[in-house]
Amino acid sequence: MNYTRRHFIKTTIIGTAGAWAGSHACFGGTRAYGKRATSESYELCHAMRDGTARLRGAAVSTTHDVVIVGGGPSGLAAAYHLRDLDILLLEKEAQLGGNCRPDEWDGVKFSTGAAFYTASEENIFALLDAIGAKGMKVNGGDALIVNGEPFLGFFQDGAATLPFPQKVRDDFRRSRVEILKIFRASREEDLDRRPFTELLAPYAPEVRNFWDRFGMSNWGADAANTSAYVGAGAYEWMGGMEDVRWTFPAGLGGVSEALANWLRPKIGDRLKTGAFVNQVELETPGGKSAIVRYMLGGEPMAVRARAVVVAIPKFFASHVVADVPRKQLDAMRGLRYAPYPVFNVCLTSPGIEPAYDNWFLDTPFTDLIQTDWVLYSGKGPRDRKTALTVYHPLREEQRGELQEEASILAMADRVADALERHWPGTISRIAEIRGFVRGHPMFMSTPGHLATAALASTPRPPIFFCSTDSIGGNASLYNAFDSAESAAKDARGMLGMSANP
Repeated sequence: MNYTRRHFIKTTIIGTAGAWAGSHACFGGTRAYGKRATSESYELCHAMRDGTARLRGAAVSTTHDVVIVGGGPSGLAAAYHLRDLDILLLEKEAQLGGNCRPDEWDGVKFSTGAAFYTASEENIFALLDAIGAKGMKVNGGDALIVNGEPFLGFFQDGAATLPFPQKVRDDFRRSRVEILKIFRASREEDLDRRPFTELLAPYAPEVRNFWDRFGMSNWGADAANTSAYVGAGAYEWMGGMEDVRWTFPAGLGGVSEALANWLRPKIGDRLKTGAFVNQVELETPGGKSAIVRYMLGGEPMAVRARAVVVAIPKFFASHVVADVPRKQLDAMRGLRYAPYPVFNVCLTSPGIEPAYDNWFLDTPFTDLIQTDWVLYSGKGPRDRKTALTVYHPLREEQRGELQEEASILAMADRVADALERHWPGTISRIAEIRGFVRGHPMFMSTPGHLATAALASTPRPPIFFCSTDSIGGNASLYNAFDSAESAAKDARGMLGMSANP
């Protein structure tokens, strides 16, 4: 199993939980920038969850070989592997891409979520090559920002330069060496049952505090709620030094965009957006076909499918797929998901550009990516416009804050305040801050989650499952593509087709 970087959606070295909140003096000058908040539609989802939805039925209108529920990376990849069949893809949002959606401001492209993939993820390169989409190599590693100053290689040789006591410096470097030995010598299922805090216990508190923030960004959980297998494995890939990163100018939004553009001429109007699927059920008990019910333009629709690929998170799938066995249903609802806003800070000119991904010690967000680093590696024209993609994961109990626009816009101001503290003059260059919020985008890599994810994803022919949470590990494009290929092959096999188109 391949666990590389936070490919889906992403430090406190010092302090206590209070540092996570980023409680510092606010900027006292004039804020001339604009703000806006965008979210996925959730009203019908919440009504389905709460049992308050009143959806009318409809007669079955058509029959398809395969219906794909969800137009994120998993659904789009499944469509690619089923492209020779009569498929219907249904996405509830107006835009395809899920956690990998692109956006643009004044010619500057950026992601609203996922950032990159890595050189070891061969399945991604194979699919992108097949559709003629070529990513770009990311040069350099990550920086840890302390009082506005960048420190590179902070778990390796760069640890010696960190502005902390010698023991803390030593523990940063020592923890990587020692925990990687444990990771490489242990069985994944044994490590997965343990919390990451057990492995971090011998080291300075600052090391754990870093991993609390890194984990929140990459797999939605602090160290106490992180599988030791996932946390220990992250020492192999964090920073991109050993597993080179690749991306597009719009982050992984470029991947979804390329896939959607490749599929549209082949699928045509069977690639539908604004289609809210409210139920997937067997046509008859033990039958070999399913009925998929959905809303499109406010009207109820129903189609028959010889096979269904459910390419949405298991938490959502548990409310859509009927008659799931109790143990599997409990596993689906046992997976936990982190709320996750992402802010794109649009700048009239660049400021300091220390690294591609930059981690902070005392901010309300965890890290930020220089959106055009892949184009310039920090050496672009000084008169260009640019943007910073700021990752701002929240704890589960904060999910409700994302339903209030005022709360989201206040977060945007706190992002600006934190940037100003580290890099004075930043606020004067901000033209706009765009927030994109998702309530359940990232499954949390909690102890024991590998077994839970496997049970939750058990195929129920003619219904098959794929998504980033189908495999376990961290929410990655690798997981999305791998699970999609597996589900597509299972569906093809059930239909008596060859494994590949």
